[in-house]
Amino acid sequence: MILTPTGEKLLAYAEKIIYLLDEAHKALNDSCDPFGNLSIGAVHTVSSIRLPEILSQYHRAYPKVDLSLITSQSDELIYKVKHFQLDGAFVKAPSLSDKNIVSELVFEETLVLISNSKYTKMEDLYSKPFLMSTTGCPNRTQLENWLKSKRIYNIRYMEFNSLNSIIEGVMADLGASFVPKSTIEDYEEKGLLKSFSVPEKYNTTRTFFIRQKDSLMTNSLSKFIEMIELNTSYKRI
Repeated sequence: MILTPTGEKLLAYAEKIIYLLDEAHKALNDSCDPFGNLSIGAVHTVSSIRLPEILSQYHRAYPKVDLSLITSQSDELIYKVKHFQLDGAFVKAPSLSDKNIVSELVFEETLVLISNSKYTKMEDLYSKPFLMSTTGCPNRTQLENWLKSKRIYNIRYMEFNSLNSIIEGVMADLGASFVPKSTIEDYEEKGLLKSFSVPEKYNTTRTFFIRQKDSLMTNSLSKFIEMIELNTSYKRI
């Protein structure tokens, strides 16, 4: 079964009606002591590296909040935020210009090419498989643009949706990858990985924390955003 064009129009209003009822309940019951449900989304690389400690701190500070986390690709998370299915989400994108989305915070990182520590030349990696997230990942797009600028088009992938798995795979010499430098510095210091710099045009990744423009900024969400700022290098936009 599929919706008719009229049904599609009605669906948008139905979502808003349900959302407004929920927002009214939240507004009437919001207090200085955060409580209730808080649904957060995150791309896989953020959820595996940066979020666990923040979520743990938040749970200890505000035990009355029922905090939930889902992981997915940026496009799906943006859709869920726009349709009031998530209170906020960490997404990766070069920029965000959706009129229904508010970007609260942004974090910039430098991407590097990584390999098993036995490799000394970047050129040795071009023919190897690249361990990356699935199609749609901005880091993967940046990698493809850079390789194509070097006239390398036959790119092979092994797809992982876990940054930890990608790093473990690279250390095991399954292939190379293209990841934020901050996530592999400890491994490189221990001699477990080798990193290579790429031109500035292709080496920047941006992570945004977003919410729906028309959503109520509850005390639970406000405190969560404050905690992100205190514990990371995210900056207010």
